[in-house]
Amino acid sequence: MKIKIDIGTRGTLKEFKKSYKRDFLEKHGYKAYGHLVPFGSFAVLAEAVETKYGELVVHDNDVLTYLGHKLWAVTKNREHEDESNR
Repeated sequence: MKIKIDIGTRGTLKEFKKSYKRDFLEKHGYKAYGHLVPFGSFAVLAEAVETKYGELVVHDNDVLTYLGHKLWAVTKNREHEDESNR
């Protein structure tokens, strides 16, 4: 059985990371930026997805919807906004 992400699949970034391996998500427009640490681990500093407007940094509680062709729609969690914007 081939694993795929159906168009319209929706969930938080945290849910996607629990459901799919990072390599699989990277094939669908997800990117993790970081560096290698001793003993072969990878320390993630920032995560982003490709949107129709370009790459967007996302957090674990942001809601993502897969649009197909490596593109995502993102609904940002207001918890990460600067207090002055509220």
